[in-house]
Amino acid sequence: MINSSRLKNLKKSLSEILAHYYFLAGRLRNDTASVDCNDEGVPFLEAFVQNQRLEDILNDPCIENELRKSLLPLDMESFSSTLLLFVQVTFLECGGMVVGISATHKVLDTSSFITFLTDWASLARQDDPNFVLSPLNPIAKLLPPSNALPPSPSTKAALSREACVTNIYVFNPSRIALLKTKATSDNIPKPSRVDVVTSIMWKCLTAHSKRRSTLAHMINMRKRVDPPMHAHYIGNFVGLVEASKDETEKDIANMVALIRKGLVKFDNDHGKRLKGDEAVGTILEHIRDKLSLNSRKDYVDFYHFSSWCGYSFYDVDFGWGKPIMFNTIEGKFKNMIMLIDTKDRGVEARVTLSEQDMKMFEKNTELLTYATLKASFPIKE
Repeated sequence: MINSSRLKNLKKSLSEILAHYYFLAGRLRNDTASVDCNDEGVPFLEAFVQNQRLEDILNDPCIENELRKSLLPLDMESFSSTLLLFVQVTFLECGGMVVGISATHKVLDTSSFITFLTDWASLARQDDPNFVLSPLNPIAKLLPPSNALPPSPSTKAALSREACVTNIYVFNPSRIALLKTKATSDNIPKPSRVDVVTSIMWKCLTAHSKRRSTLAHMINMRKRVDPPMHAHYIGNFVGLVEASKDETEKDIANMVALIRKGLVKFDNDHGKRLKGDEAVGTILEHIRDKLSLNSRKDYVDFYHFSSWCGYSFYDVDFGWGKPIMFNTIEGKFKNMIMLIDTKDRGVEARVTLSEQDMKMFEKNTELLTYATLKASFPIKE
């Protein structure tokens, strides 16, 4: 059953929010490094799925995975390489509703995406007469484009898009609390959820390897510059933090310390120099660091972590209540691990590995002590 009033409200509020986030209605230029703010608009699709109820999707992750192509907008690269934003609203037979959004990472990182969604939802609700849109502060104002910068390579270049298996694991809050107790040390008295889940995953991923291992964790650089930027600075401003260990390192507390050490190194090498005259040179250094990851993958086990934890996706309310579930389709590459909040402040980890590596990983008894396997499905090339 299609709820026409909700659909009308979403369309109207999207048009209104795009007057503020005007660049999202534009198109990427051929060089893909700049945006033509030509107001061509954002595609908005309406869909209806028969014979499926919301509870089916919530209770069976395999059904959710099969329906992804129906519930989410088309892959933007296959539809148009110049689109910045694509919205699809799908109604289910039970009356449930799915809002699917594709946004290019070239102009929006997770921080910018949640700022946009929160503003859009607030505008749609119309329940606060004092509501003011977030100030539109493009990061480009602080870091203007420069011809000296080559195209930034994706860290995914160090990963391969081959036939793999994705397993979804859930760490509930009580298990995370146990991990935090195990990971606490004099140097790190209060490890975070992401710290401990990343560390236990890293330990279990490398349990059978005899090689050195490196993980790369994507971070929001707004918090790392000096002084820190406000979260409302809009753009793609993420950095890459590295941590490495040899095959003998098995202690969770030490692994948390290695990750934190990587953060400190990033701050010293890049974060404090990302403003002013040093900014362009610092970004060039960071790009070279990314390129070096690809050159090392033949003799180092490399894992790419990306966390969407701590962002308020479960608070996004368009006027008919907060979402029952939020999810992302990121993480289709071999050796990629996506961390996402669950509604009860746990963590869902989407782990993509080769079939051979997954067979060993999913039998790890320490992993199964702290996490529950929610689903498993193949990822095709």
